[in-house]
Amino acid sequence: ARARFVREPRSVRRRFHSDAMPLPAHIQSRRDCLTFVVLGATGNLARRKLLPALFQLYLTGHLPPRARIVGVGRTELTDEQFHEFVAAAIRQAWETPRAALAGQGGLAGSGGSGGHQRQASFHTLNRQSSSMDLDGLFHAPPTRADIGGCAETLARTTIYQLDSPRMDKDDIGAAGDPDRAPQSARSSAPGSRRISMGSVSLGEHTYPACPEHCLVDFLTRTRYARMFPPVVSGARRASDSSSSIDDDAASTADESLRQTFDLIERWEAENPGENLRRNRLYYFAMPSELYPPVANAVHRGGRAVDGGWTRLVLEKPFGSDAVSAAALNRHLAKAWMEKSLYRIDRYLGKEVIDNLLVMRFANRLLTPIWNRDNIANVQIIHKEPFGAISDYFDRHGIIRDVLQNHLLQILAVLAMDRPVSLDPEDIRDAKLKVLRQVDRVDVEHRVVAGQYVAHEGKLGYKDNPSVAADSRAPTFAMIVLNIRNERWDGVPFILKAGKALNEKRSEIRIQLRQTPGDIFGDQPAADVANPEAQNAYAGPNEFVLRLQPHEEMYMKLTIKEPGLGVQPVPSEMELSGRWRAEQLRKEAAGEAPRRAYERLLLDAVHGHQAHFVRGDELEAAWSIVDPVNAAIESGDVPLHEYPFGTRGPSQADALRAAVGHVAFVVPRDGVHLSSADDLASYDFSPKYASVPAGDVWGRAMDTGPGLMPPTHSA
Repeated sequence: ARARFVREPRSVRRRFHSDAMPLPAHIQSRRDCLTFVVLGATGNLARRKLLPALFQLYLTGHLPPRARIVGVGRTELTDEQFHEFVAAAIRQAWETPRAALAGQGGLAGSGGSGGHQRQASFHTLNRQSSSMDLDGLFHAPPTRADIGGCAETLARTTIYQLDSPRMDKDDIGAAGDPDRAPQSARSSAPGSRRISMGSVSLGEHTYPACPEHCLVDFLTRTRYARMFPPVVSGARRASDSSSSIDDDAASTADESLRQTFDLIERWEAENPGENLRRNRLYYFAMPSELYPPVANAVHRGGRAVDGGWTRLVLEKPFGSDAVSAAALNRHLAKAWMEKSLYRIDRYLGKEVIDNLLVMRFANRLLTPIWNRDNIANVQIIHKEPFGAISDYFDRHGIIRDVLQNHLLQILAVLAMDRPVSLDPEDIRDAKLKVLRQVDRVDVEHRVVAGQYVAHEGKLGYKDNPSVAADSRAPTFAMIVLNIRNERWDGVPFILKAGKALNEKRSEIRIQLRQTPGDIFGDQPAADVANPEAQNAYAGPNEFVLRLQPHEEMYMKLTIKEPGLGVQPVPSEMELSGRWRAEQLRKEAAGEAPRRAYERLLLDAVHGHQAHFVRGDELEAAWSIVDPVNAAIESGDVPLHEYPFGTRGPSQADALRAAVGHVAFVVPRDGVHLSSADDLASYDFSPKYASVPAGDVWGRAMDTGPGLMPPTHSA
């Protein structure tokens, strides 16, 4: 007999599907209800990074439809006042690159309404633009052709200049005023987010102003709750290195977050559903000494129910040394599993770092040479042109603020062995292994620290009234590390970070050894006055990955000088032009966010931990820098003074040369790809005798890409 197919009841089919075939995280998250709680929502980090990132995720359609943002802070604010704060933060993020360019005279206004809303804060934006991270902030989006004709899709969320500012007749109110149109009509229809007001142009590109109608809709998704500061013991306040965590503040923290938990529960009650999960994500944008009582309060009264997940995103610095970091890890482990903890490091969200992982292990060209036999030295550099004015920095210094987290995480990705798989735990295991293999730092011979002083009208670090006259917080540090394993032993890893330097730049520079038996000249000529002898040396090969101010990758190679003979000359092979264009296209089409915080927030929502730091990684990183911090604070390592706006202490250049780095520039190709360190360390006089070297390079750096003059004999 032929068997009959019996159709199962709907509830059975749904249960079978959800148990046996779970949806991918990025799809499931769009079906769930999400409450995104920003603890410390009125702070500087939330204003500069988190709120603009959340708004951009909303614009590009990556924020789940049932998402509510709850800001929590110590300031007493109403929802309306918090909306004003959020709107100002988002407008500032959109206006800062435009204001900076306008200050250079490179932008011309294209008219439009809405400019009066930002006029009052324009002076403030210009004044603060030097301290803002302009890396990749709202670049001119691609044109209709660039995105392959997908203007009728979600691409309209960011391509505001594709169509002229207009609204359908049905969207306009009875009085003919678009601002009086119903909010649902303005913000829910496809393409309604294309409104562009007050846009400005640079050449053929348009930099759109903040889309006000989208901002209004975004603000309806935000609420505010006040949190009274949890009680922290005097011993804990006095020393971040204390291994004991104060638990007496538990009841106070519970009460201070009660309003927050009530808001979350009301929002979840507005989204009923049999198979709807109600998830909660808490972003800790607050000092690390507040993590234990607040995390305990969330555990007791703020966890998700009915099968939803609860995740904590923890900002840096996580502790102030290895002891305090271990104490925080132990305390959090009492109530939270590691899979619920997301210790954020924004550099791991950079596209270039992901590209480093792929390029290392997917290319036969690079894999065999990634070792001590072929690589002479590695530089990991972070330079900022502005000073440090916050109390936070004076408590931590440049090593705790940048080097311990950002630069050591880059080192771990760059130097780790091939992970077992791309599983997040396998990647973090590989990073932990290499961090534990770093030798103890020779603080006497392999460390240079400094503080900037006043120069050309710029105030020095100690001129800030909030900084003590005897402060030993370093604003510059260079540390040379050695990794004791078979792959890297003997290769100097030069980590350099500083504030008030001559440029904004973060990059990785991997310098290869000279070719054995080089018949073209294996070292710079001693006679610098002889250009022919000097030109016989084309410099070492380098592989460079730049993170900011613009992401790019290139290689320094040696090629033949055009013409007769076989004269070797250095050149640069740029690798990232098409890659950057594809980044912009995907961002415009709503396929993938490009900026670090947007990517990391989305990873946290999807439960992907590969770009977050595990607790044992942090403890290993602190163990590397703790001896350096102790030596600086005790005075064993001197703080060298350097003028504001220069390259840092001269002792750093001497240390870099002593460990084997060779400074050599490429004088023919794009100047914007050359290292300013190399530019300042190299003498161009034999090659450009007729043109002052400083003027040539200064003008080229100011105007961007360009070709250098041809090589002439002196």
